[in-house]
Amino acid sequence: MKRLVILLIAIFLASCSAQVSRTMFLAENVNKITQDEIIKGWGLPQSTSTSGDGATVLIYKYVVKGTPPSVYIPPPSYGSDVGGLPGGAAMRSQPELVRGRPDTCRQYRLTFDRAGVLREYQESDC
Repeated sequence: MKRLVILLIAIFLASCSAQVSRTMFLAENVNKITQDEIIKGWGLPQSTSTSGDGATVLIYKYVVKGTPPSVYIPPPSYGSDVGGLPGGAAMRSQPELVRGRPDTCRQYRLTFDRAGVLREYQESDC
């Protein structure tokens, strides 16, 4: 059970690291990176629009798949009725439901000026 908990924590932290690194990347590159560089690194956005002042807005969405719930069946323990002595009857502990983790979705709204330079970004849940 302890290994399962450690594994689930590691998976959770790994899934968060991509979101944190995207946010840090954007924060460090406001007023520096261009629209073309973002598209080259992140791929085509889910949507693109242009505002009245000529700014371009790119929308990116990233979904991190969750994990389904599962059932943990512990190995048999021996001798709960006979004081733990060898030769005691094997007893099964109750199965436990291990909660799953739902899918998560993050949306990044990137605004570029007429020259194609990133001026601001917004991060939100989808």
